[in-house]
Amino acid sequence: MNVDKKIEIDSLLSRFLTMTSYKKRSRTRLVTAIAIICASFISAFILSVVANHSVIMWVTVRALPTGHTVVAADVIGRAVALPAGNAVYFSADRDITGEIVLRTIGAGELLAVSALSQDPSVLEATAVPLSVHGSDIPNGLQAGEVVNLYHVGDSRLSQEVTHPSLLLSHAFIVGVDRKGQNLGGDLTLTISMNVKNVLEVLDATASGRVVVVRVNG
Repeated sequence: MNVDKKIEIDSLLSRFLTMTSYKKRSRTRLVTAIAIICASFISAFILSVVANHSVIMWVTVRALPTGHTVVAADVIGRAVALPAGNAVYFSADRDITGEIVLRTIGAGELLAVSALSQDPSVLEATAVPLSVHGSDIPNGLQAGEVVNLYHVGDSRLSQEVTHPSLLLSHAFIVGVDRKGQNLGGDLTLTISMNVKNVLEVLDATASGRVVVVRVNG
């Protein structure tokens, strides 16, 4: 075999190998592209399934204190993805106006079935004004916050000074009046509480100070 023939054969073999390699790479790219397209379709299908399971639920527009009677302006319907057969939260097709709040509910929360009741005798709440020293409340305390009230003995009011004690847990601040504080006196807090706690709280103010502690503050 002469040299020219050998060169021609080598050239043809090289081209054949190059074309074979190109075809393999093209086939790999094709398989990869098909896999990506399939994954996109599967993702879109899963998202569609999840969206189809979304339901419109009641969500609070503002914080709702214990004992509050729910009105239409307190809630708004929002789409939420929840498991099928949900019985924990109120869906927006349920009429909840007139329901009584059993525990403080923050703004933007889903309305739990366990947090509301139609029976007015379950919980009776009332708004109680309390005079509090400016140094006995957290800075920047505002209406809508949740606080704990502590009783601290005061020798100027009672001969028997007791140790500090928890007076009321998770009370809801309805209003804060700082006019008295601006004049050098006490400020007035209006607090929502169960009627059963009113006498105990008022009695505590006669024998000592009430210190307000912000919950999760």
